[in-house]
Amino acid sequence: MIAIQYPTRIAPIEIHGDVQFPLYSAEGRTRTRYYLPPISGGYYTPFLWCDGRQRGTSYSTTWRPYIESKFSIPAYATLTSWGVYLPAQDSGRIYVKVHNDSTGIMKGYIRFTLTEDSCYYLGPNNDPWHNHVARDYIPDTSGTFAQLAPHDSVIVYRDFRIQSGWDENRCRIVYWYQNDSLRADSSKPVYQAGVRKVTDLPSIVEEVTSPERLSSITLAPNPCRNSTRFQFQVPTGSEYRIRIYDVTGRQVCLLSGTSRSDIETVAWNCRDDHGKTVDSGVYLYQFESSILNTSGKIVVK
Repeated sequence: MIAIQYPTRIAPIEIHGDVQFPLYSAEGRTRTRYYLPPISGGYYTPFLWCDGRQRGTSYSTTWRPYIESKFSIPAYATLTSWGVYLPAQDSGRIYVKVHNDSTGIMKGYIRFTLTEDSCYYLGPNNDPWHNHVARDYIPDTSGTFAQLAPHDSVIVYRDFRIQSGWDENRCRIVYWYQNDSLRADSSKPVYQAGVRKVTDLPSIVEEVTSPERLSSITLAPNPCRNSTRFQFQVPTGSEYRIRIYDVTGRQVCLLSGTSRSDIETVAWNCRDDHGKTVDSGVYLYQFESSILNTSGKIVVK
């Protein structure tokens, strides 16, 4: 995996001097000004602020060569993400697993931000389009501290919400693991980073039905570690299928049978169809029968 030193100033905020424009984000502005000013004590765009340090103002002569010079540096951490998005509620949850690939101890902060692309309004510079606008830091700019021993890992999750006026199709969640020790050159290197488009997260669409129908199936424990149990109410002799998918939409397990009583219990041992224990993360289930069809999520620790 390539270790790109991801810009600490993850999402440019439309700020020129002390003038605040319509897309002004209090948390985004606070985070921008958390680092030393890049140009003559002021904050101006466009410029490259990488690793917490101003690296140049020219796209072609200073930005690109600097970034390309980082491509050959091996990464010291692997970040894996998954999650779920509920369109009807304009909310979701994202999980990030950070793994220390090095032989030394790593410590820093895991941070999340929600950005929106292609925002249209006419700024004082007559530019109507604004990309990677920091809409929200999840839940704030502080982040979550994580110290990892060699080859150790940690999973962190954050709930997020798409506010009114934001376009979910243009929203992304950017996450990164950053060494928070300020170096002499004012840099705070990022070990690794990633991004997930909100609408690329698996969606669960809740059925509009009666409370009795929704209460006909329960799942416990959830979250689970080694096993969980589905309990549902269907007539004796009814055929049923429970399909379990990972966050990419791939079916990992199929549980099926015929109900032996009005209230049936079916266990899942957190293994796939080949008998292999599944990884920690979020899984989706789809329950199908002649009278009940519903879906939900399972969190495996």
